[in-house]
Amino acid sequence: FAVAMRLQIAQHCVGSVGTVSVTLSEDTLRRYAADRRASAEHFPWLARVSPALRLTSEVEGAGERRAEVWRLRHGENGAKLRSRSLQGGQVKHFEGERGAERKVRKVFASGTVHYEGERGAELKVRSELANGEVHYYEGERGA
Repeated sequence: FAVAMRLQIAQHCVGSVGTVSVTLSEDTLRRYAADRRASAEHFPWLARVSPALRLTSEVEGAGERRAEVWRLRHGENGAKLRSRSLQGGQVKHFEGERGAERKVRKVFASGTVHYEGERGAELKVRSELANGEVHYYEGERGA
């Protein structure tokens, strides 16, 4: 996946000489962060290529709540894109601007749960189990 990102950058810079500096699109960086193959190991390279719009990783929380959080940075502000529990390994994916991020997906070893709705009012709409079973949900939370 990282190779594909590098090839995409190379296409933008055909004929360029010297240091490569482009701004990757927000959509490209969000798609990268959402891919299960993405790795924070590539963030330094991405930051060198696109310093104005970049991905960062930091550890937040304590004890059982410690998580690696990826953010999309425009300067100092950063929308949360994903959060990986350092204890359990589950990964939550988010969409939306900083302060309005909403959970859209949670990935476990046993499958994936999909959500819809605004921040704080997300509803589970579908779960896909590792064995291929798919369950759909309707109605209000707790109903």
